[in-house]
Amino acid sequence: MEELKMEDDHYLSKQEELRSEWEKEEKHLSGCLAVIQKNINESSRKLSEIKADTKELYDNYRSDNPELHNDLVIGLSMQSQIERTLYKNLVALKKPFFGRIDYVEYGENVNHPVDNKERPNFSLYIGKNGVSKTSTKMIVIDWRAPVSSVYYDSDIGESSYLSPFGDPIYISLNLKRTFEISDSKLVDFYDTDVIANDEFLTKYLGKNKEVVLGEIIATIQKEQNDIIRDTPWHSVIVQGVAGSGKTTVAMHRISYILYNYKDRFRSDEFYIIGSNKMLLNYITGVLPNLDVYNINQMTLEEFLIQLLDADFNLKKGKYVLGNSFTKLSTVNQTENEITLKHLKGSINFIKALEHYLDRYELKMLAPRSILYHEKEIYSKQEITDFLAIFREKPLQEKIDLLNKRLISKIRLVNEKEQQEKEVISIEIKKHKDYFGKKQTKINLMDFYKTFLNDLIENKSEYNKCNLEIPENEIIRLLIYNLNNRSIDLYDLGMLTYIKKRLKISKDFEFVRHIVVDEAQDFGVSVFYIMKQLFKDCTYTIMGDITQNIHYDTGMNDWEALKEEVFQPEKDKFYVLAKSYRNTVEISNYASKVLKHCSFKTYDIEPIIRHGKEVSVLRLKDEKEMFHNAIKTIHDNLDGGYTTIAVICRTIEETREVYEKLSKHVAIEPLKEDMEEMNFTNGIMVLPIHMTKGLEFDSVILWNPDEERYQASDADAKLLYVAITRALHELYIVYMGDLAKLLL
Repeated sequence: MEELKMEDDHYLSKQEELRSEWEKEEKHLSGCLAVIQKNINESSRKLSEIKADTKELYDNYRSDNPELHNDLVIGLSMQSQIERTLYKNLVALKKPFFGRIDYVEYGENVNHPVDNKERPNFSLYIGKNGVSKTSTKMIVIDWRAPVSSVYYDSDIGESSYLSPFGDPIYISLNLKRTFEISDSKLVDFYDTDVIANDEFLTKYLGKNKEVVLGEIIATIQKEQNDIIRDTPWHSVIVQGVAGSGKTTVAMHRISYILYNYKDRFRSDEFYIIGSNKMLLNYITGVLPNLDVYNINQMTLEEFLIQLLDADFNLKKGKYVLGNSFTKLSTVNQTENEITLKHLKGSINFIKALEHYLDRYELKMLAPRSILYHEKEIYSKQEITDFLAIFREKPLQEKIDLLNKRLISKIRLVNEKEQQEKEVISIEIKKHKDYFGKKQTKINLMDFYKTFLNDLIENKSEYNKCNLEIPENEIIRLLIYNLNNRSIDLYDLGMLTYIKKRLKISKDFEFVRHIVVDEAQDFGVSVFYIMKQLFKDCTYTIMGDITQNIHYDTGMNDWEALKEEVFQPEKDKFYVLAKSYRNTVEISNYASKVLKHCSFKTYDIEPIIRHGKEVSVLRLKDEKEMFHNAIKTIHDNLDGGYTTIAVICRTIEETREVYEKLSKHVAIEPLKEDMEEMNFTNGIMVLPIHMTKGLEFDSVILWNPDEERYQASDADAKLLYVAITRALHELYIVYMGDLAKLLL
């Protein structure tokens, strides 16, 4: 009896302690909300005033008054800053913070004394944005602040974090608490010594897609946080399994860098490169919530076309970019077409062009000793040394600099001989283009074709450099495609590299950091080109080789990228193995597909979250398939799911399924150019390649039969992508024989 009483007393004591803590947290939340509301009122007042002032400036604006123009620019900048401050406080009003850390700080001395009495104690609340009570007092710490890493990385006990200067600050963490706050009300809170991390993750991952997106910052995991907070002074490559949060990490890394290195980086120097516009719009939609604005976002094709600019204008219709997702199967391609794709994506292709350009440059400049008035004034060695020092400069600039150097030497000789100015002028004019003209007109496409013909005519020259060049008919096929106005992003890459090596241009001076999402879809040649275009740029490369849907040109491993493009001793390679997206049942089904493959795969560690078994249903005809799909969609909507996708193999099949389904259910309309579509709540019908990087509450995989999916590594990757788009439920409907990859 006495033992039971002790247990009851302990339980009551705990309940009382919990009630007390709850009251304290509610009181603190109430105080935060009052400060935020005050900030909102103040920002609203300032915004009204600045808008009135700006309107007055507009009304009195005259282009010939520079002072008025400057006032207007300053006013608009201030208005933008106040609007962002107001937006951040309005967001914070709904959920001011998500975490709390209590710790004792020992400073930079790792051998701290045991006695804590004289040590500073801190209790910090962490939120999506920092909230200030005064100019010197923060009541909520921004998640990007250095000390906030304690919340993501540390367990209760001895720990440390890095100061803004990179020095370790040693602490003893006493409390780590996570809050659920909804519409300014405290719903619940969890302490790490009470609820396991995976339990908390499972709780929020079970919600629908829309709710999950709002919780991301609160649930960043240690392995993700390591990547987010890595220094921007080197590049990072991340292999992340489906659902590991690669894109989330990339967007938060941008936010972290711009917050902590604002004196060194500007947002307009950042570029996010994606495989299609729909994915880009989807992933960059979170950036304003992360306090990031003015980031450049474009497909790789758009990025390269922008760099080519007027030198190669696709809009004029002279060339057409191809699309490889109109065919049902890669079997429809000829052997030569597949070999050509392999060549274009390989590092051999760009290195062959690099070798050709080196030879071309030497031929154009022809370093040799230059005699003037029977004396050597510019030695061959001096010219060779000059070319080594200025190796990175384009040929046109080298020509210009060499001409100027030679003219300077000729002037000096003539001045020593006390020649008349007129004589000196004549001598300078005679030699001003000795190494060539500075602005010789260069047709990039003609130069590219000349290089390709050289691959045929001088193959042995490339073989000497250990560059494997395929049979002549493969190169002739590429020349044929170019002559028939058909190009792809690899051709654009080669043309851009030619421009960089030959022409003086400012197009390559404005990029500081590039984020590439779904990087495995691009061949290693593209990354080699970008590294040559932007020598001082760093990269965040995110991808999963298991999801390479451009099998013939993309990357099926990371080795060439790590060893031949980036620097293994400097740049970092991370692996994100945990999958936070799919249920165990869906993850297991996806793993079954990979067992049929010959390529290297990375093990998946799913967060243990169970759901329904994958539904695989064989139906007798197309009519039954549509009937079943319609019923499934209605059931999912009734079950509270907000995002549902019907995934097809090709663009043509997508249009056919959309036309028939849309007569019975409300589906997001298809656009002529599907890449112009935006990810949205509701029902979408999409081809597999358009679903890369996206996720849906529920997925219906449409008719994966033997005709559509061959028993090949390439098609296995497509099916793996389709299956792993589903957060909670996966339905497979088909007729005929199911693809062997799914058996």
